[in-house]
Amino acid sequence: MARPIHSIPASLLLLLFLFLTACNSNNERLPDSNQIINKRDPAVELIRKYISQIYKDKLKINEIQIEQLSWVIDNPVTTPDMDTREVIETIHREIPRALARVYCLQLLRRGSEQDYSIFIAPQRAADSSNTLNHSSFATLSNKIRKLDAASYETLEATAIISAVTLSPTAKDRAFKYIRHPSVDSVQFLTQTAPYAGDIYPLARHVMDKYHRSAKTFEVAFMPHSHLRHMMYNEGSLAMYKHITQAANTGAITQETLDFWYDHWLANIAGFRGHLAPEGSLYLDQNTFMAMTRVKDILDDILQGVQLNPMQAYLTSRAQWLNLDKLTRDTGELIALGSIAASLRLFSPEQGKELFNGIKQLGSVDLQRWIKHVQEQLKVQPYPAETHGPALFANAREVVGLTETIRKVLPVYMNVLDEEKKLRKTGKLPPDLPVSFQEMASKENIDLILRAKQPLAITINLITGIASINKSS
Repeated sequence: MARPIHSIPASLLLLLFLFLTACNSNNERLPDSNQIINKRDPAVELIRKYISQIYKDKLKINEIQIEQLSWVIDNPVTTPDMDTREVIETIHREIPRALARVYCLQLLRRGSEQDYSIFIAPQRAADSSNTLNHSSFATLSNKIRKLDAASYETLEATAIISAVTLSPTAKDRAFKYIRHPSVDSVQFLTQTAPYAGDIYPLARHVMDKYHRSAKTFEVAFMPHSHLRHMMYNEGSLAMYKHITQAANTGAITQETLDFWYDHWLANIAGFRGHLAPEGSLYLDQNTFMAMTRVKDILDDILQGVQLNPMQAYLTSRAQWLNLDKLTRDTGELIALGSIAASLRLFSPEQGKELFNGIKQLGSVDLQRWIKHVQEQLKVQPYPAETHGPALFANAREVVGLTETIRKVLPVYMNVLDEEKKLRKTGKLPPDLPVSFQEMASKENIDLILRAKQPLAITINLITGIASINKSS
């Protein structure tokens, strides 16, 4: 006969209660980062197969990293850069990008002549006239080789975690800590960074292994500190606000600024990994010049130099194109530097073409652009627009520089005007960035280029995505 529960000693009942509570608590915990959740998971197997086909044994990657990366398989979000190229994809493009970032980090960490050759191989295959030179590779390699094991492994983790942002699993876990997760991938990373160890198993693995805090991930994912946005001048002076204020208050050190830069170095190196995963197609000599110039300006600010970082950068961009020899109007020069940054222009020959192209704009549109850039030089109370450079780059691939300026720049400014109206009336949330992601697609670029009359513009008030009203 079963013993009546009331006859069981209280001490045993207490032990039983504590045991059951502990079991329940363990069931609710996030999976142990050292435990492979499911070795037969189809997403994991797909990634393993891709790694084997592309890298053989050249890429060093562990099971924890692959498990973390598998979150991206069912992620509907991708960036549209270079969307006009023919790309046959058998796997989500953020996976090759993440793996290329890790691979490039490993090449830089070794830093041999052979590693340099592998790093620039995609650029040579593309017949690039601006291949990253050996001296620049050595500069980047020295930065990565100076990192201790904890910092280096954290960089690999941030490269992989950056790919899974906005994935369904990441969003589900974020809801436990964040009431309104951002729809912008980089802002989402900023929001989740303080809880990195609770949301991302790979972050927990690194934090436990090296006794690191979430602060390390918060440095990599600092708010409104998007290096590619700075390089391509997406947004206003607000892009520099966080770092500038942190420098002025002593909240950021040279070591933390360098780590933030190293995170973006990896991000940039593998940005087009879906096109060429074995090495870096993207980080050529021109890109090196741009990212280095931004970093030099930020280093100056950290050392107490008083300047407007955005104006200093755009002035440099204009001077690289010899535009200071074509105009003496300071406002026009900065405006030209801005569009040169967005269009990723570097040579004096491109400067002449840019100058001639912008002169084909009507006087009204030209003044609109100059006024817009002057407003950019101040801190605007809303986040930077995203994917604008992709819109310009993809259009330029189709029709060249002059027609891109003449046809696309006015549409771009129309979106900005619509954004201002919506922000003024409070219809667009103040922390929601406007995105050109949809407009940068091949279909919409073709629509813009064929248009004979102004196109009606719509901005989604929930996602911030700008689109063309095709019924107009």
